[in-house]
Amino acid sequence: MLNRPQTVFTELGTEAIENGLADPLLAGFYEAVMTSADGSFRQTMQPFLPHLSLCSDKVTDFAPPPIFYVGKESGQRQLFGDDWATSTGSNSALRTPDADLERASAEGYRSALSGRPYYGYARTPISVDGQEYEIAFERLIIAVRPHIRANYRICAYLGVIQDLQPKS
Repeated sequence: MLNRPQTVFTELGTEAIENGLADPLLAGFYEAVMTSADGSFRQTMQPFLPHLSLCSDKVTDFAPPPIFYVGKESGQRQLFGDDWATSTGSNSALRTPDADLERASAEGYRSALSGRPYYGYARTPISVDGQEYEIAFERLIIAVRPHIRANYRICAYLGVIQDLQPKS
């Protein structure tokens, strides 16, 4: 029997997208952002907003940036539910409900905020509402300016769940 690590976060690089190895929705988002002539956030992102989660640019060593938008068809909403996606309080940032996932995913956001889009694959155990699962997903994180003159960026996250199984 193979002994494999429980959590794997692997950067595949955007070359994998360019070579046709990514999920078609994810590849379409990447192409739209990369070929956007004027950096127009609204026009480029509009068709993809239902599938995206948007975050601030405040990443730490232990957590990805706080989430401020979760699309109705996003992988995060599929996984954690509508109640989670709409549960932000006035003084709290929206975070995924699994602290281990938060720590493991932070590097991808740091990479995107350093100036290069992050495309990778993850397989990890995850806890949702007290139930343990094993999930596998692709994710693309791109730092974008919300408008051409903005002096800050936000992270656009598109995650596609490839497999989700209850842990036995």
